[in-house]
Amino acid sequence: MSEIKSNNDEERSVDRREQKVVTQQPGYVASEQVTRDVAAEQRMGVSKVAQVIWILLGLLEILLGLRVVFKLIAANPDAGFATFIYGITKPFIAPFALLVGTPTAGGSVFEFTTLIAMAVYALFVWIIVRLIMVGANRSSARTETRSEHTDTHQQ
Repeated sequence: MSEIKSNNDEERSVDRREQKVVTQQPGYVASEQVTRDVAAEQRMGVSKVAQVIWILLGLLEILLGLRVVFKLIAANPDAGFATFIYGITKPFIAPFALLVGTPTAGGSVFEFTTLIAMAVYALFVWIIVRLIMVGANRSSARTETRSEHTDTHQQ
């Protein structure tokens, strides 16, 4: 038989939760004091969100980089893969389309606007991730576990 008791009155900070688990079996009693670091668990979740955001930025940067290379080497815009890359990246470069001129030479195009878009998106994501991390950063605590085992068998 196990029993869980929460010691809300004895919490040391809002980031820590304590529980006492008592297990009783014939001839054996065990109690365990567990203190959970809720802030650390929360930081781990926020860290995962930040990792996902960075991965999405990485994918976008790869697609935009391919666009720059394809335009620079004058890739055939009617080729399926080039059409896919141009189509999927077009909405991301649209806000920067008329920002600066686009030099061309013999079919090659150097898209400064795509490079600017890449820099702006990287800066934007860095700011967002930093704000998320600052907002989630709370005082650190640790997890503590204390166990007591009592043998009720008499020798």
